Amino acid sequence: MITGDHAVTAGAIGEQLHLGPGAISGRELQALSDEDLIARLPQLHVFGRVSPQDKLRLARVMQRQGLVVAMTGDAVNDAAALKQADIGVAISSGSEVSKQAARMILTDDNFGTLVHAVEIGRRVYEKVVAYVRYQMAQLLSLVLLFVAATAFNVNSGVALTPPMILYLLFFVTVAGVVMIAVDLGDPDAMHRPPRDSKVPMTNRSAVTYWVLYAAVMFAAAFIPLVAGPDEPSPDRPSASMTMTFVVMGLGTVFNALTNRRDPASGLTPPILDVLAIAAIPVILIITATEVGFLQSSLLTQHLTGREWLACIALALALPLVIESAKWIRRRHATIPATIDTQHAVAPVRAIPGSR
Repeated sequence: MITGDHAVTAGAIGEQLHLGPGAISGRELQALSDEDLIARLPQLHVFGRVSPQDKLRLARVMQRQGLVVAMTGDAVNDAAALKQADIGVAISSGSEVSKQAARMILTDDNFGTLVHAVEIGRRVYEKVVAYVRYQMAQLLSLVLLFVAATAFNVNSGVALTPPMILYLLFFVTVAGVVMIAVDLGDPDAMHRPPRDSKVPMTNRSAVTYWVLYAAVMFAAAFIPLVAGPDEPSPDRPSASMTMTFVVMGLGTVFNALTNRRDPASGLTPPILDVLAIAAIPVILIITATEVGFLQSSLLTQHLTGREWLACIALALALPLVIESAKWIRRRHATIPATIDTQHAVAPVRAIPGSR
């Protein structure tokens, strides 16, 4: 909390709000060098009797440490710090200067709205990342499948027929996108520190996981093509190529189901709505192998119960790898100390004597 009030008054208010110990006045702040200020910042939570220059300096020092800085204010003297912060938030009842300098304006003057806006932003970004991760794993697996079929001359280089690929893209893959879009998002999104804005979406770690997931899906689909119950053919229905098609289809559904959240498990609730959507592409995959006109168009055929079980087992390799990788990362992640954000901004906390 940064305020023009006296440091003693500000410290008393900060104590009521449980902001943490450590109050300092603007005069004491000005006496500190930047290095000393950086060393003491973790123990400082309240700043009183500060000038506009002090607010601007605090924002710059925090940014120099690589921190994401948000600043709220309503007065003219807040404008410089609002402009400097990564996101400046003005109060609608404040001055026009502060609103011009800010990137966001709280129209209802409710800090709870700010928390909700940050939560929405995080979940939207996570959906975009999940969509890219899902699509890249999907497309790379298809590329690997055809490259391997061509390199090893499997089925004359035809891993799937063109109608099979179009069927997967238009009906199965699209359903996966819908599964990601309707997901409510990770409930722990606000309990994680802000992401590093300097790390792009296509960073080394992300690309590594894309390739890993694609390799698993490719391997699962390639096995029935080379070791299926019959000889695959590019111009007539075969059980081997049909199994490859089914494994790719089921793998696509599992890919969307588990990759819709990261690092949280994709199997955490609420999941019933997502499973209802996932049932649609599964039914379409079954239909593609059982309905006559689709069999002749896609070059698929009826599969036995054992062949279906084999397809399901192979397709399950992808969600097993995805969930295992996320579990390992969660185990090794450093969980920072956090507070309940909804409790922190609850209006009832403004009432004297409340907690």
